[in-house]
Amino acid sequence: MKKLLFLVAFAGSATLGAACTSELTEACNDFVSARDGCEVQNGDPMPPYSTDLCGNIDEECREFYTCAAAAECKENPDGKFRLQTKSAGCVSPENKECTDADLRF
Repeated sequence: MKKLLFLVAFAGSATLGAACTSELTEACNDFVSARDGCEVQNGDPMPPYSTDLCGNIDEECREFYTCAAAAECKENPDGKFRLQTKSAGCVSPENKECTDADLRF
């Protein structure tokens, strides 16, 4: 009986963990889609590298992704279209990398 309870508890925790991961990945993918949809207006070529931003993400970034995906897309003074994450109040968690901005144009 104890083994059965352990297996049920283990399966339940694995399912709950997968749901959290799925929601986090969805939030990240929503952000990437919004950002790419905004920045495609710049007419810049795609970067020569391939990175999966949402492949290894921190749970603490979920709130940033949700906020950033809803941010307005506007042209900056430098003539580039960007999501206005700062003016929307989107804040990355301290000591966490939630974007790949250092790898992008």
